[in-house]
Amino acid sequence: MDTEKFLAVTKKLHSKKKGKTEELEKFKKLFERFHLINRAYLDKEIFKKAQESILSMAEVMVNTIQSIDEEIVRLRNKGRKQPFEVVELAELQKVQKRNEMLLREFEGRHLSIL
Repeated sequence: MDTEKFLAVTKKLHSKKKGKTEELEKFKKLFERFHLINRAYLDKEIFKKAQESILSMAEVMVNTIQSIDEEIVRLRNKGRKQPFEVVELAELQKVQKRNEMLLREFEGRHLSIL
């Protein structure tokens, strides 16, 4: 998942003066969808605090994605897995696939910014 590209797009989006409130509202909707997908991994307080700006929401999204990636790697590298760990790994991979699709959708709509 290309989180660096995502951050670059959101930084440019944040720096745009024209239509800033409209873009913020659109990004809030994206962030809400992200929160629904990642509600087990994204604290409600952090979710509410991050809604102040596009950059803060993007950073929370990237941090969440990176922490899920780290957990996936940890579980994959573990030798003998308990049954609950196998289920957890499958769930994490499913969530990460949805995150990937969400970011691709966003990047597809905002590719012209780069």
